[in-house]
Amino acid sequence: MRAIIDLFGYLILAGGTFVGLTSGSVTLVVLSLFGGPVLLGLGHLIGIAENVQARLLNLAPTPDTVRSLIKNAPAYVVDGSDIGVAVYPSADAPYKWIELNGEVYVRSRALRNYIESVDNRYSFALPDRETVVLRASDRYSDGVPLFWSEGHVYVMLSAIGLSGIRENDRISLRTIRQTGEGNDR
Repeated sequence: MRAIIDLFGYLILAGGTFVGLTSGSVTLVVLSLFGGPVLLGLGHLIGIAENVQARLLNLAPTPDTVRSLIKNAPAYVVDGSDIGVAVYPSADAPYKWIELNGEVYVRSRALRNYIESVDNRYSFALPDRETVVLRASDRYSDGVPLFWSEGHVYVMLSAIGLSGIRENDRISLRTIRQTGEGNDR
């Protein structure tokens, strides 16, 4: 719904202004410059209301909310050298720090050197650790260990026995527990 309102807001703003200027209609230009932003603001208010409702009812975030959280998440350099994990493509690669319902997620690309995937199953074989196998969900839901969003896979660090500690502009990966071999979550 928000996408449709935003689309019409931009169409009215740009298209109406253009048509008004080319036809010489001052009224159309004024209405377009007023109506377009009103629709865009309405779409923004609907988004805020959806987020408030979801929080009050303890609902899982919508796919739009998850995309927004990922887009606006801070990026940090991920460092796994303390536990022997080499971050892909280099030790200075920044990745988004995504917190959803109290869990930390990071893009699985950071651990690319230790992942094998078949269909929607991802095997994480971190150094000196037993392999953890997780099934990827096509979208985020509360507690899902691995999910897709906008063509990227995000993994819950605790699901693969890791945690992240923020230190200034870096995230240091830490081991939190040994996981059982062949886990299938």
